[in-house]
Amino acid sequence: MYRCQYLKGHRLNTILAAADCIVPAHNYLENAGTLKTIGVMDHAIAQMPASLRLQFLTFISIVHVLGIFFGGRWFFNNLQSDQIRQLQWMERSSIRAFRMGFLGLKSYICMGYFTRETTWKKIHYWGPLKYDQPPPDPIIRQLCQDKLKVFA
Repeated sequence: MYRCQYLKGHRLNTILAAADCIVPAHNYLENAGTLKTIGVMDHAIAQMPASLRLQFLTFISIVHVLGIFFGGRWFFNNLQSDQIRQLQWMERSSIRAFRMGFLGLKSYICMGYFTRETTWKKIHYWGPLKYDQPPPDPIIRQLCQDKLKVFA
């Protein structure tokens, strides 16, 4: 069992909604907005230096609140079309902090999704693993193999 340390409450819901916008379900692939993705992301966030972690978590809260200006509600309560419009605005913003924050958010969502071995198989990627060597971090390995149940 893996219990999230950082992605809880509004941050959890904001990431789940953003992940569905950034990596939606397609053909045989599930969407990225799942607790499996969240578990990998939360574990990686725990490894960040404290100052960077604070910036990243603050940015998620900013995404959450800015939803009011794009759909009249918190980000995760808005229609997906409003969520996509907000994320695109942030990605293309003249404000560097929004562009960089979006890049970090997108990178972590993609990392959380594409490091999972079930996703590898669906895209016919067999991974960079060296099966004759133990993984450097057994927790992340178990999260990527869907062997740990994630709780927020």
